[in-house]
Order: sequence, then C-alpha cells, then structure tokens
Amino acid sequence: MYNQMQELINKYVELAKQDPESDPSWQPLSKSGETKIYRKEEEVNNVLMDYLVATTTVEGVTAAEMAEVFHSKELKLKWDHTIEADKLLETLDEFCAVYHQILKRVWPTAQRDMVYASHKQQLEGGEGEKPSWIVCNVSCDHTSAPEGTSGYTRATIEVVLYCQTVCDVPNPTRKDLKCKIVYSASVNPGGWAPAAAIRAISQREYPKFFKEDSCICPGP
Repeated sequence: MYNQMQELINKYVELAKQDPESDPSWQPLSKSGETKIYRKEEEVNNVLMDYLVATTTVEGVTAAEMAEVFHSKELKLKWDHTIEADKLLETLDEFCAVYHQILKRVWPTAQRDMVYASHKQQLEGGEGEKPSWIVCNVSCDHTSAPEGTSGYTRATIEVVLYCQTVCDVPNPTRKDLKCKIVYSASVNPGGWAPAAAIRAISQREYPKFFKEDSCICPGP
C-alpha cells in the first residue's frame, strides 16, 4: 500500500507542475471564477487514460487546512453530500486509514459502494518553496467489506488533492494567505453508467467541492 501511494504521489506532483494553459494536450472543459477544469488523454502501457483535472486558488486558507478537510472522515461528511454512509474499517497510521463508503443512489443506475485507503502527507519542497500537502484516496480490498456481499455495485476510485500554500509576505495574517489546489478524480463505476453523465456530473461537482470545502476551513 505504501509503495502504491508513493507512486501516485510522484505522478500527481508532476501533474500539478504542468501548465494546462500552455500545453495543447490539455483540453479546457469549463471555467467558473478561479476554478478551471481540463481533460487530457494519455496512453500508458497501451491503455488510454482519461484525466479530468481541476485547478483553483482559495483565499484565506493554508494547504494543511485544505488537506485536513479533504482527509478527515468527520469533515468530509459536512461537504460531500453524495455520501449515504461512511465507516472506518482500519487505521493504518495517523495519516492513513481504510473506509467503506456507501453512496447515495443516482437514478437510474444501481447504488454504489467503495472501499478505499485515504492517505495524507506533507511534501518536501525545494529551497524557497511554500508548504504543500497531498491527499490520495485509492480503492483497495478489505476483509471487513468484501465485494459482492453488501448488495451494492462496487465502484473504484483514484482521487488526489494537491494543495500548496501561497504567501509572499513575512508574518502573514489570514487575509494574506492563498492555497493553490490541483484536484483530480478517476472513477470506475463498476457497472453500467452513462459515460457522458459521469463526466457531466464531475464537471458540475468540482466547483461545488472547492466552494464547500473552503467554507469549512477556519476563517480570518
């Protein structure tokens, strides 16, 4: 599990350094204020990968605060309204845990569940770089919630939140802080679901996530 997380972290840190505005391989999909959503197709080991990535900047919060809101089970339930139930299966360490999550049914598809490990980590930056954090939510198997025994269709995910504090003044106040965010989600619904509908929902939910997530962070 640790090696898988580190590979994922390395991949998405490199992805966060790319500039979709100047790279023609990124296709712009939508823009809402500071939030921009892009799509990129890339062939990896003869498999066509479809990346959907959102970028934004949130004022008045730090990278550590945004990462905690995204990682914490209790805080996640305050902003992610697609969740019907969320159960902690195992705590691997203080920064990594395994959850069984049941999602609200979206008509006309079957109701989904998923088992995933959520890992939060502070990243080491170069000299002069501001603090950055990353949260990886990756599907896994667990004996406490085996697939096919719950009556739900098992979905799989690879969701990553990368965030970096941006501040150019010494002794900053809350109003001087900004947080750069790169958010990517790859979801396999595990059964029939219209691809166009999944993409449309993703494009709508990304700006909603940024707005509600930042509202839960401490204010000035």
